[in-house]
Amino acid sequence: MYTKMLLFVVIIVLSAFFYLHTQNPTTVTFVVTKDHTYVMPVTLLLFAGFFAGASFAVLNSLLIDARKAIREMRSRRENRLRAQAEESYRKGMDALVKGDTAVARTLIEKALKAKPSDIGMTISLSETYIRENRPNDALKVLENGFQANPDSIGTLMALARCASDSGDSLRAVRAYEEVLRLDPKNPYVLRKLREFRINEGQWPLAARLQRTLVDCEQDETLCKKERKLLTGLLFETANSLLEEGKLNDAVVKVKEVLKNDISFVPAHILLGETLYRQGNVKNAIKVWEKAHSKYANSEPLFLKLEDVYIKESAPEKILEKYKREIMSRPNDTNLRLLLSRLYLRLEMVDDAIEELERLHLDGEDSFYPQILLGEAYLRRKQGGKAAHLFHKALSLGREFMPPFVCLVCGKNSKAWEPRCPSCGEWDSLLMNAVPSKTSAARA
Repeated sequence: MYTKMLLFVVIIVLSAFFYLHTQNPTTVTFVVTKDHTYVMPVTLLLFAGFFAGASFAVLNSLLIDARKAIREMRSRRENRLRAQAEESYRKGMDALVKGDTAVARTLIEKALKAKPSDIGMTISLSETYIRENRPNDALKVLENGFQANPDSIGTLMALARCASDSGDSLRAVRAYEEVLRLDPKNPYVLRKLREFRINEGQWPLAARLQRTLVDCEQDETLCKKERKLLTGLLFETANSLLEEGKLNDAVVKVKEVLKNDISFVPAHILLGETLYRQGNVKNAIKVWEKAHSKYANSEPLFLKLEDVYIKESAPEKILEKYKREIMSRPNDTNLRLLLSRLYLRLEMVDDAIEELERLHLDGEDSFYPQILLGEAYLRRKQGGKAAHLFHKALSLGREFMPPFVCLVCGKNSKAWEPRCPSCGEWDSLLMNAVPSKTSAARA
């Protein structure tokens, strides 16, 4: 039908040409150059242009059809290869589930050649090496996959986990940092990087990551927990500045800690310590006394005050403070124990014995007061009483069990057990009462 219509059109065009040619015998001179001119009928020139345009149109149509045919052929080929790759990948995953990593790797590699940028196939291929305890090969596969997909968070996460499991923390950190570049508020990655920084002792970096995590957390309970950890990390940052001798920076940072949590007692202790190192003894004491008056469980503040007053040759001030506090809180056993300890530090042994025996009569018979009273008796040359108290404090019974050590993990155990309580290995505990070169080597 199409051919007949085309023939019909051609006949009409030719008929029109001959008709017009007979009706228009006029000629026209067509100049190409000075030396090349052509004389032809007007109708011939008109129809020559028409046929040239028609020819170009037909040629263009043929080229379009040819390109379309080539694309369809390529598409069919790609679909066929994709289907083959999916089938190979499916079989490879079945083999991986069954534990046949060699067959799985062969099939997944074949699939990956057809789809080199497929993230799932890349991760699965690395898994075959991980199952065979070949982390370096797994890392190589994942790095190649990342190069093919530089924006793939999944590949980066797999790379970071593989590097971390193989002990390559530096490569794991780089991968997690790359994930943060793509997803700056990824909570999982923020936590992993935070743990790396904590283990490395890089407190400022850990605190910066933790602050981002706090800002991202929506749950109120979890946010409170994360903020508490932020307080600790900021405190460690301030403490590291103090250890480095950067006292002014330490003061600024510890004030940031207190702004985050005003009731954080270690920050008050650190602030006073920093001021003391700056030579500002008066303000250091003021900070500690103010914090002690405001917060419970502040015995460490008393210990700092005790040290400072003794260093400043003013022990009577801390003694007076202890007695005032005990008068206001007569049932506070901790304060009375600290006072007894202070008596021993000042060689006021009789006062220490009197206070500790009073505590004993009040029913306080725990480890620490027994140790303090034993030390006081030793200083009064009452060795029998001291030995009795030390024996009681250490809970020594008639049966003295020898110590044991695990041959696998090297952890100590107070008694023999069939299975090591630390690593879970059976029949691995060795008596280690007197450590020797042989037992140490075996451990």
